[in-house]
Amino acid sequence: MAAIATIAVATFSCSAALQRRYDQRHGVSSSTSSTDRSSRAPEGTRDSQTADPNYRKDYDRVVDGNGSGGGVTTPISGNAGYNQQLFNQYTEMDKLAEVVLYELDNLENKYNNLLNEYKNAKSSSRQVMAIELDRISDDRLMLYKTYTNIYRNGKSDWANVKRDVDATLREYRKKN
Repeated sequence: MAAIATIAVATFSCSAALQRRYDQRHGVSSSTSSTDRSSRAPEGTRDSQTADPNYRKDYDRVVDGNGSGGGVTTPISGNAGYNQQLFNQYTEMDKLAEVVLYELDNLENKYNNLLNEYKNAKSSSRQVMAIELDRISDDRLMLYKTYTNIYRNGKSDWANVKRDVDATLREYRKKN
């Protein structure tokens, strides 16, 4: 029971720290919502989080990042063109990721079917099936890496990531 409590405390403190870091980067105060993660913190920790001078809304970022406090602007930083371009890029990333997930799903089904056949196969055909299962496992690993690459590196280098993913999908489809 003590181990579960320790894990729960570690998980809570980790998620609270991540929430604080997110809030600091985006200039949001954690005391804005009663359903916020920090609102579920024990009494002593919540007061210390909001009293921290570094844990307040960063109004310089809200005012288009120029550091001047003059004039009232909307809390959305950046321009609409850039935001639309980023939205379109994320949409394209999601579409390509769906294609990779589709191929992974087909590969998983193929792997599971072959594994069931392997269980009932005679020893003479098991060796051939084992080689095929190894090949499918390698292809799955390649597709998983491709999928994670889309979201890990896609925002910063989308043109190259898209080219690499398309090449990987072509290579995979040629083999199968």
